[in-house]
Parts: sequence; structure tokens; C-alpha cells
Amino acid sequence: MTELWPRLGLAPATVAYRALEGEPAQLAVAARTKHPQMTYAATGGRRIGETGVRQLAEAVRANAEDFGYPYEVDTADLVRFDRVAAETVHKTMNITAVEAGTRGVWSFLSVVAMPDITQWRFPNRNVERWIATDLTRHMFARLWWQATTFMVVTEAGHDYSLLRSLSESDLNQITERRSIAGVTPLARSIARVALDLGSTDSRRAVFREAVPRLRRLMAFVDFATLSDDQLDDRVRSVFGAAASAVRGPA
Repeated sequence: MTELWPRLGLAPATVAYRALEGEPAQLAVAARTKHPQMTYAATGGRRIGETGVRQLAEAVRANAEDFGYPYEVDTADLVRFDRVAAETVHKTMNITAVEAGTRGVWSFLSVVAMPDITQWRFPNRNVERWIATDLTRHMFARLWWQATTFMVVTEAGHDYSLLRSLSESDLNQITERRSIAGVTPLARSIARVALDLGSTDSRRAVFREAVPRLRRLMAFVDFATLSDDQLDDRVRSVFGAAASAVRGPA
């Protein structure tokens, strides 16, 4: 049975966020598994109580400890944490896309259940990382959606190797463009093709040129109906033309 996780509305989440102060170690003490104003969806699955919230928080903290939590670390370690935590969040939360599209679920996790992790990962206190107004930028929502988008189901189970291979820039180029990220097979195809483009810096320039070309093509081609091979051929052609444009005349 799918799960229903606690939700925290915009107003109480904002109040709770503003009350949080201190370093990650201090905020870990303030973390809770429930909130007096939390709610659940009325129907659609099994409600996750305090035990489930605690298990998720402990698993994510264990991931973070592997990369230096609660101390300040460099960006590379934070990105590596993201890749591991995305798998943990995705595997632990047995939720539907509808539940994952509910902003209050993610605000509860960042503000109530794991404020220390949010502060450690994003110490600049950008409110979008705490309050889920944009799911592509929220601390935990983005991890679940990244894992969902780039995870491949195999006979052995869920394969997250494609996600692990992508840089932060790659993910931003794909997931923050909703017209593209909303077509999961297309997003995966772009990731597969992009990894053949070489360094992250060269990929970034090609991405900027290729994305407008793909968007124009989406007006005429239903990418969701194509096989993986057909998708890769189309995307490879677009990225090839974009790469040529970036390089300029020989």
C-alpha cells in the first residue's frame, strides 16, 4: 500500500522556519517527528506516523555523516551526499507522484523532521530550500523527483546509476526545465546522451544551445511515444547540432 506522509501548510511551515536558529548540531536537537498543525491526505494510502518519520530522518542523517555532517564541507561532498540521499528518500518513501507533488509533505520534512540536514546542505538559508514553493529547488522534494526521473527499473530492482553519473549542472539543466523534465523518458534520454559529451563545462554550453531546439521540436514530436532507441537517436541528433553550433565554423 502506498504511504501518506505528514503535511505542513504554508503558514505554519513559515512560522516554524522563522523560529529555527543555530548550527546543524543545534537544529538536530530541535528536530521533531510531529507538529501540532500537521495534516494528512484524507484517503489514498497508509498514514506514516512518528516511527516512519524517525526512520527516514535517521537514514538521511546516516548518509550525511558519511560526507562530513554536521561540520562544514566543500560543495563536492554536498553533491555526493545528494546522490546518495536521493536514493534513500526514494526507497524509503513509498509515495505516489500525487503525494510527492504536495508541497506540505516536503515542508514538513525540511522544517520539522530534518531542519539540521537542510541547514547543513544549504547554510545560506534560502527559503525555497525549506518551504516547498518550488519542488525543483526544495531540499527533499528535488531529491525524490530526481530519483524518480532517472531511476530505471530492472530485473534486479531499481537502478540509480544514471542519476549518480550526472553532475549538479546536468541535473539543473534538465530538471529545472519543466517542459522537458515532465516527460520522463525524454529526460532520461537527455541524461544518457549528455554523458557522452565530455566535461561538465562543455556539456553546460551544449545544453544551453540544445534545450531551445528540443523545445521547438516538442511542438511536433510526442517524445513520450518513442522507444528508448528512437529517443536517443533524436536527442543525439539535436545535441550534435547544438555542439556544432557551440564550436562554430571550423
